[in-house]
Amino acid sequence: MTARLALFEGLPTHPFVVHLPVVLVPLATLGVLAMAVRPRWLRTFGPAVTGLAFVGFVASVVASRTGETLEEQYESAGETLSSTLRDHAEAGERVPVFAGLFLLLLVVWGLFTWWRARAGEEAATARVKRPRQIAAALAVVSVLSAGVASVSVYQAGHSGATSVWEQP
Repeated sequence: MTARLALFEGLPTHPFVVHLPVVLVPLATLGVLAMAVRPRWLRTFGPAVTGLAFVGFVASVVASRTGETLEEQYESAGETLSSTLRDHAEAGERVPVFAGLFLLLLVVWGLFTWWRARAGEEAATARVKRPRQIAAALAVVSVLSAGVASVSVYQAGHSGATSVWEQP
């Protein structure tokens, strides 16, 4: 069964929605990099950066679904999808996975840091061995996942733009 194409002002929603993750995921990545360099900023900017990552993730899910709907509409109209557009669809399916992983790791890092500050260093060390190393590891995996999410957004966006502007 074909999904109904979502429209905004008579145009497919997909091209409008994709710009949110294209902007927000890399912006959240910059925030994570800054917080990794200055861990004290996590308390101040962590909620805002997490909010950016959350909206970027949700928008990536919406963009992926509206893209699938648009793809189904093209196929049901008998149009042949170019290889660039197929590459875009495949890249677009990966973005919510990587953006979701980024969001999850960012939340874990933020919660661990919050718990550690609330409990105090002595109590944190009594509960988990080496809380500083755990916090550092969470920072590293958060930065790495942010980078992977941003690269996946770039790849999907680039192939999408290429498919729009390529010559028939």
